[in-house]
Amino acid sequence: MIEESVLTGLRNRYPDVHPLIFSRSAEKAKSGGELFDILETIPVNYPIIWSEEWRQWVTTNDIFQSQAYVDMKKKSD
Repeated sequence: MIEESVLTGLRNRYPDVHPLIFSRSAEKAKSGGELFDILETIPVNYPIIWSEEWRQWVTTNDIFQSQAYVDMKKKSD
């Protein structure tokens, strides 16, 4: 679990991150440092989905937000 002081500091540093995305990112992070990395790499373009494999948010064109898009994108890179 990430300390409340770290969460507060990161909330202050990233005020433009939607509270739900911040909360979900905190759930996924294993440490304060990993949460920082996740918040630093949130894409500018929406919609976004969580990639468990990459452990970060990624932009998708798939309106159904399926994992298949992430798999296809990785193969094309």
